Amino acid sequence: MKPDNEVCYNTRKSRLYHRSRKGILSHVRRGVYVPSNLTDKFMIACNAVENGCLVYHSALEFYALHTQSFNWLYVHSTTPFRTFEHLNETYLFKPVNYLINPHIDLSNENYPIRVTSLSQTIIDCIRHIDLAGGLEELMNALDWIGVGKLDEAEMMQCLDAAPSKSVYQRTGFLLSLYKDQIGLSDGFFHHCKDRTGNNVSYLSPDEDCDAYDKYWKICVPKTIKRQKEYELY
Repeated sequence: MKPDNEVCYNTRKSRLYHRSRKGILSHVRRGVYVPSNLTDKFMIACNAVENGCLVYHSALEFYALHTQSFNWLYVHSTTPFRTFEHLNETYLFKPVNYLINPHIDLSNENYPIRVTSLSQTIIDCIRHIDLAGGLEELMNALDWIGVGKLDEAEMMQCLDAAPSKSVYQRTGFLLSLYKDQIGLSDGFFHHCKDRTGNNVSYLSPDEDCDAYDKYWKICVPKTIKRQKEYELY
């Protein structure tokens, strides 16, 4: 005679299978089903894995700070998962080292959307520019952020949670281009500057870094000079 827990598991599995065959449920990945009418990729991303949270470019997309649309999503989870596909979208495991004040969207209480806060998203994307969709995509996102949208204390907390001298340099340089537009204080940039080293860093290894910013000790593309003049050599 089978143990009760095995009988319950087989019964539940059978019900899920038959509901899937009837079109009531959709099979997302092994052991995971969602209602067939649930097509929101953000809801699926966050609820098809354990404690799923949108990160990097997927977080930018959630905040409507993207120019490129991809058919894949980057998802943090407390448990690593294999890449899976559902409704022509690919879901990839891309963990972050920390989660500080993640945003939770409860527009559908049964399928909440978890996403890194806007402040963490920006720092994470500066840390991994490739996962932000590239330098141009990240700069477009920064260009659309208005005054008061970023929390300085939270950004500093994110930087200090996984300290890297080159990330402090990239953050200080990039955000100084938008200092007045975003409304960042001198204290924030002092925080970044105090934690940089003497080594020369590169803004993005994928870009043609043909200019040098002496203050931040960072090599950048000449084309990055935007609203503010920098002494670049």
